[in-house]
Amino acid sequence: MTDNKIKILCVEDEIDIRSNISDILRDEGYEVVEAGNGYEGYEVFVRERPDLIISDIMMPELDGYGLLKLVRETSGLKQSAVPFLFLTALGQKESVLKGVNLSANDYLIKPIDFDLLIAKVKEKTTNQIRVENIHQGQISNLKNQISVALPKDVFSYLDNITAIASKLKDEPFGPLPHRAYLDEIKKIYLNCLNLRTAINNNLDHDAIDFKLNAQEEIISLGIFFEEFINNIDSRLADKIVLTNIHNINLLPNIKIDRIILTEAIGLTIYEMLKVDAKSKIMISAMTDHLKQIVIIFYLEGSDETDIKNSFKSSKISKTLDKQNCRFEILDNKKNTAIITVPEYRLV
Repeated sequence: MTDNKIKILCVEDEIDIRSNISDILRDEGYEVVEAGNGYEGYEVFVRERPDLIISDIMMPELDGYGLLKLVRETSGLKQSAVPFLFLTALGQKESVLKGVNLSANDYLIKPIDFDLLIAKVKEKTTNQIRVENIHQGQISNLKNQISVALPKDVFSYLDNITAIASKLKDEPFGPLPHRAYLDEIKKIYLNCLNLRTAINNNLDHDAIDFKLNAQEEIISLGIFFEEFINNIDSRLADKIVLTNIHNINLLPNIKIDRIILTEAIGLTIYEMLKVDAKSKIMISAMTDHLKQIVIIFYLEGSDETDIKNSFKSSKISKTLDKQNCRFEILDNKKNTAIITVPEYRLV
C-alpha cells in the first residue's frame, strides 16, 4: 500500500454491474481498474498490483475461483495476499463456502447493497494498511538490526586484516625473497577493501528495500529462452541459436526477476549485433565448478573480433547487479560474453 490512492480491481462480466461498482468506488475516492473475466482480471492484477479485488464468481473464460487461485499462487509478488471480495447471487451458500475455503476474505450478495459494499471496502483496506504498517515496522526494525549490530563485528575483523595486510605490503622487515608473496598480500589487502565496500552497499537501506521487494519468480531457462525468441522480431530471432537446448532444459530452475533477466539478455544480444550484424549469436548454458549457472553468448564467425572495445557492458552489469548476477566478456575468448547466476538462486 502506497501513499497514492487505494487501487481496486473490479472483475465482472456484466458491464452494467461493473460500471456501477466502479463509478461508486471512484466517487468515494478510490482508483479503480476493470476486467471482464478471470483471465483478464489476472493480467490486470499482475500489471496494476491492486490493494483490493472485487470479483464475480460465475464468469466466462475463467471464473472467480480460478482467478482467486491464480492470485494466491503468484510467487514473488506480495500482492498475492490482497484482500478478495466475492460477488455471489442470493442463495448460493455453497459458492460462499467454496470461496472462503479458497481464502477469499469476504463476499457480497447480489443485488448489491452499495452502502454495504463501501463499508466492506473501507474495512478491508483499513485492515490491509494496518497489517502493512506492522509489517513495515518489523522490516525497518530488522534493517536497523542488520545495519547497526552486524557490521560492528564484521568491520572489527576486517580492520585487523586490512591493517596487517597493509603493514606487510610495506615490507617492514626488509624485501621478501619472492615477489609472488607480495602480490598475494596485495590481493588480500584489495579484497579486504572490496569486501568492506560490498558490505556497505548491501546493508544500505535502499538496497535492502529493493531485495525485499524484488518481483522474483522461478524460471526454467529452456522455456525462458524459447519464449524470449518467440516474442522478438523474427529478423532478430533468426540470428539467435540455442546450441544445447536439451542440456539447458536439464539445468536447475532459477529464482530471479524475469524483467531484469530479459533486459540483460536483450542488451547483450543488441550489443553483440552492433559489433557484427551479419554473424549469429550462439547461446548456451551450463553449471560451472562453483555450481553457478553460466549463460554463454558466442558471436559466431568473429573469432578475431574483440567485442570488449565496442561493447557497452556497464548498463548490463548495473542491471544484473540488482539480482547479484554478474556480466563479463572473456579475456581469452574475445567474442564471448557470459552472465553468471549465483548458486543460491538455483532451485
